[in-house]
Formats: sequence, structure tokens, C-alpha cells
Amino acid sequence: MLFSCGNVTPKHEYRIIYEFENIEKVSANDKHGTVQTLNNRLDKIASDIEVKLNNKQQIEVKLSTDFELERLNAIITNRGKLEFWECIKIDEIDYFFIEANAVFKTEKDTLNPFFDLMEYRGYYNGELFSVAVKDTSLMRTYLNKKEVKSLLKGEFRYTKFLFGKPDIDNNVPLFAVKSNKGNKAYVNQTHITNARQSYSQTNRPTITMQMNSQGANRWERMTEIAYQQGSQIAITLNGIVYSAPSVSVGAIKGGNTELSGDFTLEEAQDLAYILSANKSIPKLKFVNASAIND
Repeated sequence: MLFSCGNVTPKHEYRIIYEFENIEKVSANDKHGTVQTLNNRLDKIASDIEVKLNNKQQIEVKLSTDFELERLNAIITNRGKLEFWECIKIDEIDYFFIEANAVFKTEKDTLNPFFDLMEYRGYYNGELFSVAVKDTSLMRTYLNKKEVKSLLKGEFRYTKFLFGKPDIDNNVPLFAVKSNKGNKAYVNQTHITNARQSYSQTNRPTITMQMNSQGANRWERMTEIAYQQGSQIAITLNGIVYSAPSVSVGAIKGGNTELSGDFTLEEAQDLAYILSANKSIPKLKFVNASAIND
């Protein structure tokens, strides 16, 4: 496999092939949009990278560069789905977890089958509680059960549950956010006009983003609500919560925001490339990579 070779020398040309996962659900427009989005991403890295759709409806990437291929693969396969969601506090839906636990009591021979998966409670950073990495699949199964989802009422009917990134103890925070019937975030990657790698006040790599006028107006409204309610905003990438900042100074005007998440410098730089393209892509699967003979 070519990706195990590290850096390549610029005197050779390489071809990398990707397939769309669930291609039967990917439209022709989405296929061509993926090509355009990937070209926009990779143009920021080098001018000698070409992306096209081949006659097998696969994504074909041709390059002649010394850019590390493992890193390039990560940039290509990242969906780039950036979303901003209003967090729900645990005390707003604590009834739900009590009722959900009662549902599972009738199914399992344990006193608290649902509560036993919780590592702790409290929304220190916007999360509801944490779950051990090994239990995330079971927790997701519980939360997706029809009889459990039906317990969410009124304004919380379309609540969406999202996991964050694992901590050093291999626990994963669980967040609840306000969604809608269409499951579409009020602010998302389509509102981003520019993204660049930057540094936080503690000198950690971050991504600074600028929004278009619609995004700026929505972001101002969203941060105003969070400020008034003392709630937090979950910033997610490909369905994973990277941070959930609070708003302490009122509505944020101008459409500027920052994405943090314990990134390395390289990760922050690559995410800036991805988010600058301001479009998400379908899931891609690596097929093969080969050198093109001179």
C-alpha cells in the first residue's frame, strides 16, 4: 500500500483511487460537487494535484508532489461537515433519562441499566455526562430505540445526541443539542468563507473562521440566545463535538469564530484547508494507489 511509504519524491507521478460509500445514494451532482470541493481543498496545498471523476464513477487523484501521502489521504477523506448546535442542559431533560432507565429496567435484569453506563453527571463543558469508550455503541443503541426517542416531548422532540472526543481516561462526553425535523444545523460549513490556522490565547493551534453575511447574522442570533440562557454551543466536525464554548460577553457580531480541540499544528493546518472549501462531501473509501510510469 502506497500510504506506508511516507513522503514521495517529486520526480514521480502518482494516482490514488477512492470510491463513494453507499454510491447508490450519491447523486451525479454530489459526485461532481465532490470533485470541485476536493480540487478547492487541494489547490491550497499544491498546484500539481488534479482530481477528477473517472469512467468507473470513482474519484481519481493524480499528483506529483512531496506532500506526505498519509496526510493527503486524511484531507481527502475528511467529509468537512462543520455544524454549530445549541446545547441542552441536563436539568432540562433529566426526566428523559429517568424514564429511559425505567424502560430498560423491564428489559434487563439490573436495577439501573441506563444509569450504569454514565461515568458522571454535570455539564462542565456543555456535556450531559461521559460514557466509557467501550460503552458508546451500547449507549447509542439505547438512545436510538424508538420507545426511548418517543419520551422526548415538546421543544425537545428533535433532540440530537452527539459524542465528543475521548479524554485521557478513555471516557467520551455525551452532548444533547437542539435539532429540527430536517436535522439541519442553523449554522454550518456552507456559511464559512475563510478558515486559517491560528493560535489560542494559550498558544495552542486552532482554526479561525470567517462567515458570510447570512452566517454572521445567524451566529449573532445563536450566540445571543446562548448568552441569555447561559447555555453553550456545540461545534461539531463530521458529527463529533470538538468544543462547546459558552458565551460570556453577549452576542458575537461580525461572523468570526474559532474551532479548538487539542489539535496538533498539522491537524489545524489541514482542517483549515478542508473548511476553507466550505462544502462537505459524501464518505469516501480508499481503493488503491500506484505510481504512474514515466
